[in-house]
Amino acid sequence: MKYLFQSIFFLLLSAALLYADEGIIEKEITYTVVKGDYGGIIEGKIGLEWSHIASSNQIKYNAPLEVGQKLNIKFRRIIPARVENGIVINIPDRTLYRFYEGKLTDYYFISAGKPTWQTPLGEFTIKSKAKYPTWYVPASIQKEMEDSGQDVIVEIPPGPENPLGKYWLQLLLQGIGLHGTNAPQSIYKFRSHGCMRLRPEVAEFLFNDVVVGTKGIVMYETVKAVKTSDGRIVIEVYKDFYKRRVNYDDKIKEKLKELNAINRVDWNKIKEAIEKKDGLVLDVSL
Repeated sequence: MKYLFQSIFFLLLSAALLYADEGIIEKEITYTVVKGDYGGIIEGKIGLEWSHIASSNQIKYNAPLEVGQKLNIKFRRIIPARVENGIVINIPDRTLYRFYEGKLTDYYFISAGKPTWQTPLGEFTIKSKAKYPTWYVPASIQKEMEDSGQDVIVEIPPGPENPLGKYWLQLLLQGIGLHGTNAPQSIYKFRSHGCMRLRPEVAEFLFNDVVVGTKGIVMYETVKAVKTSDGRIVIEVYKDFYKRRVNYDDKIKEKLKELNAINRVDWNKIKEAIEKKDGLVLDVSL
């Protein structure tokens, strides 16, 4: 598993470095199904909805997968913003991006807070790190347990039942953190109580690679746009998962003005992207 993850990491890293200057990540992936895989798990590994992966491979949404089966996937993702050094996390695309000297170095997929328990937005600093953390259940979650008729749990020690997994990175942002998980099927979904879950191997890597004091920002960009090196205008539109009353027309016009491209796009294609809100990169050039 360790070497498999390393190989995946370096593939993602090379793709990020190759396309970072254009503001878009683009990669052809051949994914081999392993034991225990199903659509929801693969979503969290690839960072795309299973419905799109299944459709592009001409298989039924609920079709059983066979170990060794190959899935051909075109991954494209517009980088939402840049920082000189640090982390950008965009909630709608459930992706964590890392930058060094203004360039994208790598990216990973998260599970964010559910719409009824949203991940807070804003700037943060990595305050501390812990290996094999104990989960001290917040009073608000204890109340949720009580209200739903569950046994109220005050704390969970390290081990397979601990929802924090083996690694915890504490953020200076309303008490939340980045952490591993004992539910990897939740990655690339909205399932947490505000913290951001990582696949166990990603949590281990970031725990060892991210230093205390690293700065970052959690943002909420439902609309992204970029001009590629050959002058094409591409956009990416996500659902307003947190119901923040996003005005998509205004958002897209704002992005296009920044690119000086307001008169270089097909508005029928833009309308299509707004209607679908599927998070797929769409070329809207005239």
